[in-house]
Amino acid sequence: MVEDCSVVEQAHEIHTLAKDLKNCSKDAPCVLSDKFMAGGIISKLPPSWRDFATSLKHKRQTFMIYGLIGTLDVEEKARAKDIRGKGVVGASSANLVQKNNSHKNKKKPPQNQPKTKKTTTFKKKKKTGACYVCASTDHFAAKCPNRKGNDSANMVISEPGGTSGYGNLLPTVLSVFGSPEWWVDTGANIHVCADASLFSSYQTGGTSSLLMGNGSHARVLGVGTVNLKFTSGKTVQLKNVQHVPTIKKNLVSGSLLCRDGFKLVFESNKCILSKFGTFVGKGYESGGLFRLSLSDVCNKIAYNVINVDETNIWHSRLCHVNFGCMMRLANLSLIPKFTFVKNSKCHVCIESKQTRKPHKTAEARSLAPLELIHSDLCEMNGVLTKGGKKYFMTLIDDSTRFCYIYLLKSKDEALHYFKIYKAEVENQLERKIKRVRSDRGGEYFSNLFTLFCEEHGIIHERTPPYSPQSNGVAERKNRILTDLVNAMLDTAGLSKEWWGEAILTACHVLNRVPTKNKEITPFEEWEKKRPTLSYLRTWGCLAKVSVPITKKRKLGPKTVDCIFLGYAIHSVGYRFLIVKSGVTDMHVGTIMESREATFFENIFSMKDGTSSSRQEFIEDDSSAEPIEHNEHTLVENPEEDNNDAPRKSKRQRTVKSLVMISLYTS
Repeated sequence: MVEDCSVVEQAHEIHTLAKDLKNCSKDAPCVLSDKFMAGGIISKLPPSWRDFATSLKHKRQTFMIYGLIGTLDVEEKARAKDIRGKGVVGASSANLVQKNNSHKNKKKPPQNQPKTKKTTTFKKKKKTGACYVCASTDHFAAKCPNRKGNDSANMVISEPGGTSGYGNLLPTVLSVFGSPEWWVDTGANIHVCADASLFSSYQTGGTSSLLMGNGSHARVLGVGTVNLKFTSGKTVQLKNVQHVPTIKKNLVSGSLLCRDGFKLVFESNKCILSKFGTFVGKGYESGGLFRLSLSDVCNKIAYNVINVDETNIWHSRLCHVNFGCMMRLANLSLIPKFTFVKNSKCHVCIESKQTRKPHKTAEARSLAPLELIHSDLCEMNGVLTKGGKKYFMTLIDDSTRFCYIYLLKSKDEALHYFKIYKAEVENQLERKIKRVRSDRGGEYFSNLFTLFCEEHGIIHERTPPYSPQSNGVAERKNRILTDLVNAMLDTAGLSKEWWGEAILTACHVLNRVPTKNKEITPFEEWEKKRPTLSYLRTWGCLAKVSVPITKKRKLGPKTVDCIFLGYAIHSVGYRFLIVKSGVTDMHVGTIMESREATFFENIFSMKDGTSSSRQEFIEDDSSAEPIEHNEHTLVENPEEDNNDAPRKSKRQRTVKSLVMISLYTS
């Protein structure tokens, strides 16, 4: 390709020749792929296009012939526009602030010219206007006392009371004359625009000013948004652009672009702008600065200009509604259109509507078992279990989400059960507990609990005050357990005093149910074996439990009617509550454990108010007080809560297939 002809036209000629080669012979056509032709056109670009050809070769995308010709057309138009612009822009040594040397270079009039004519000419050229340095009408720029010299370039800086809020750096700005073009300034800390017609949204008001390089101040009349449309077709929105009419160049802050995720690359006489690896636009060096290659359609008149005072008035008229509602009203043309400055706030709204900060989601943790234990203590609105328990304590492993539950009579038992938990899990998993996370409850905030953790090298993490979100794992487990208990009690028809048995059963089941983000169950991660769920039964259903061999009679019932209460701990069997018995030694209201039972999972005898078993149980329930137990611990000794010694049988003991737990009144 040659320099004096259009590159796009030459590319079209190459494409036409390739088509002719394809159609020249029908028997053996010469077909050239688009990738081959695109590579040939790029390699044959003129020498002045060498940098552009290099950038095309290093791109990862594969060019098609039509796409390449379109890219060349955009580049050629941009180069033509830059060439026209270079003929207008002055030399880099020109500054906005200059000394008036017109008297030194002024030529003397001819001697034969009348003196009166000279006087008349002087009156016609009398200067009018204001000083370009300090905007005063009393003098001109040449006699301005604030002027420090003609060698200093313009400096732009936002004062501490300004609206920019980007620091107090001193970016250097080179200005020649007014122009609708935009220039990249890597030293400027704010975007500056001189022409109000370039704003797409604009807000007037404010008393901020900019400090110039010669010591003078330029007033900021407003702030708004400007949309820059590059010749590539991409649009970049500049926010918080300061409107300064006395600035002769529109400046784009390079530091703010980088802060917004853009990347600026300066090579030879070109500036490349990209974002996340995607090409956005470019600019060329002109007069010592890089001028962006923009499309003419980006210059638009601001359509929504509103005064700050008017914004505040409408905000007050609307009873301090949020700014989003005001924007929707403006879009419906019910109130004037406006935009807010970035980070603008209403102090009255902040004082009156202050809310808590949102709790961010914690990052994914990849911890080993027992590295972090979540714990919490909860009560059921003061409802006591049949055994007098008021609280339940959860201990959840963060890695496997395997949960232990203990029933407590008072909060001071938390340390006792934590010691039991620590001894069991550390022995079973052959690991050590490293961290415990809990709230600031008194049961965890005691000196004894702190001392125990320090002695065993356990870090006790406490959540901030009144921030249950920080202990979200334990709080969420409490909610799930209480919801399940409510559903189980309602289905079975049992009273609220049986929530202890229900919550132990719910925890037993949840340990065998996979969590949301894992495909395996907590039990499988904890025990290293796959669980079987075939033994699960409906909680609270009717069960016919076989009478033990030692209590069976040849004539009489062989089973007793029971309510299924849960699963035995460290034993193969179920827990039942006897509600109807024809056997002398098996009393109604007694909790027993057995594996010989037949379940009727669709019958809930306690929910049917007319059943004889329910009536009989209610009659004897006043003197019955079953003993509660804790999951993963041994069954409590009934003698602890009784003053009367249990009756001992004189019959010789034999191997039993069930465990009987008698109930005693205190």
